[in-house]
Amino acid sequence: RSGVLTSVHAFASDPARGVFILMFLVTVVGASLLLYAIRANQIRSTVRFETLSRETGLLLNNVLLVVASAAVLLGTLYPLAVDALSLGKISVGPPYFNAVFIPLTAPLAVLVGIGALARWKKDTAERLWPKLRVAAIVSVVAGLAYPILLTPQFLWQAAFGMILAFWVTTSTLVAIRERLAPHYNWRHVPRGFWGMVLGHIGIAIFIVGVTLTSLYSTEQDVRLTPGETYEMGGYSFLFEGVETTKGPNYTAFRGNLVASKDGEFVAEMHPEKRIYLVQTMPMTEAAIDPGLTRDLFVAIGEDLGQGAWSLRIYHKPFVRWLWLGALFMAFGGGLAATDRRYRTLARTARRPQAGTSEASA
Repeated sequence: RSGVLTSVHAFASDPARGVFILMFLVTVVGASLLLYAIRANQIRSTVRFETLSRETGLLLNNVLLVVASAAVLLGTLYPLAVDALSLGKISVGPPYFNAVFIPLTAPLAVLVGIGALARWKKDTAERLWPKLRVAAIVSVVAGLAYPILLTPQFLWQAAFGMILAFWVTTSTLVAIRERLAPHYNWRHVPRGFWGMVLGHIGIAIFIVGVTLTSLYSTEQDVRLTPGETYEMGGYSFLFEGVETTKGPNYTAFRGNLVASKDGEFVAEMHPEKRIYLVQTMPMTEAAIDPGLTRDLFVAIGEDLGQGAWSLRIYHKPFVRWLWLGALFMAFGGGLAATDRRYRTLARTARRPQAGTSEASA
């Protein structure tokens, strides 16, 4: 919005709001980095850990996350740098991000499953493999079965993504089983563990959303007259026509469609093309029918004459799982941060400092 970045999300030029958002980001990110700088001498560790350990998994995951973030930042800023140096104009689109981001996140998902079951400081393959074997077998079988049985077309990318999602889920379930072994009281399980569980489940949900939305989403521009029906993604869209309506500060052409599946009513959809009285600029207001496993979108286009209108129809499976997975991860992180063990460690770390101050006095 500030015009600093050229992005599909910068749909309006609003310098005032852009500066506010920029200052908000500087405050949040800057304060976090400042805390790290102030406490840099306190986050050093002298504890040694072996190659096969939970610490190694966490370290590698952090490295992959940083590299993936840098790849996204490079793809966003590179066109701006080329333009600023008068070297021409280029655009970086989905092919770049798919080619760079996916190979980085796939190992991350594998390490998430291993890290959930690995011991701190040191572990052995002989102890770890029997626990991972069941999760690996279930993940491969379920990941291959899902696109074969439950999708309109088998794609190896879908199978790969679902294998990763099932891998994260099943390895997390094995970790829960290990933690809640016989004679262990679940009430004594620390919040940090449950935060990890929620975070990992959120990653699995996010992977499912990304995989199925990117591979099985469909969209089509169609020309419909009143009474005509268009089929997409197993849904039927009956176009009933367009009417003129008035809003508080606009007039609109309001489309009327009925979505159904297998002859059963699903939703009434009313996309609008609004013309605001002040700017006299047409704006499209898409009709959205949300669902847990799919979203339906309809946007109205131009009047083609003789009652016909151009419409763009979208079917996006599991797109809401992207947000659902992010919510699980955020809630898991918040829950882990409330673990009483961290407060105990903080108090323990402050005691030597207090003792040193008293001795100096």
